[in-house]
Amino acid sequence: MKSGMRATRGAIQSVEIRGDRVTYETVGKAKPRGICGSGVVDLIYELARNGIVDIEGKFRTSTGNQRLSKNEVQWRYIIAFPGESETGESLVIEQTDIDNVLRSKGAVFAAIKSLVDYVGLSFDGIATFYIAGGFGNYLNLQKAIGIGLLPDVAEGKLQFIGNSSLMGARMVLLSVHAFERAQRIARGMTNIELSHHPPFMDEYMGALYLPNINRDLFPSVTY
Repeated sequence: MKSGMRATRGAIQSVEIRGDRVTYETVGKAKPRGICGSGVVDLIYELARNGIVDIEGKFRTSTGNQRLSKNEVQWRYIIAFPGESETGESLVIEQTDIDNVLRSKGAVFAAIKSLVDYVGLSFDGIATFYIAGGFGNYLNLQKAIGIGLLPDVAEGKLQFIGNSSLMGARMVLLSVHAFERAQRIARGMTNIELSHHPPFMDEYMGALYLPNINRDLFPSVTY
């Protein structure tokens, strides 16, 4: 991404848009240097909620929004003006950035939906969805659902567990019981090669929209 960065000091981690006004929070309360993953999720949701992008994630340039501008190649939306940022340059999200995010979120949701369908379940039939990694620590669940990244389920079903791979490695190194349990889980797993699983591509194409081409999957999303 043009202004993308990791979730370190100065990274914009949450965003809200009201008209031409953008408010945000940064890691460490520092002046913004870029935008990290959770901030990008917020931003795209807010762009859609305010009608600045359409269902395909394309900028609605006819709106006359003062933060929309065009360089030699493409349209972009200004998150922070030069006087606000630590770098002294505008922090922006460009059209290609949004397109890349929609492809990424589309692949995530399509994988979840395809695997749930494969085992004959529905989202309502799953008690808990575990969200791993540092990304989840700052994720706004409502907005992640709002862009179609996560299934539209009750927030109580979504649980953050942090760095699960590191924790799992630590557990199997320190506990024979945990090691044996991990082996049993591994032996019972079924590998689904999504690239060769036709329903995945169908779900992926629908998930390239905001929040999804099938709005019945996202009844709580109202923009």
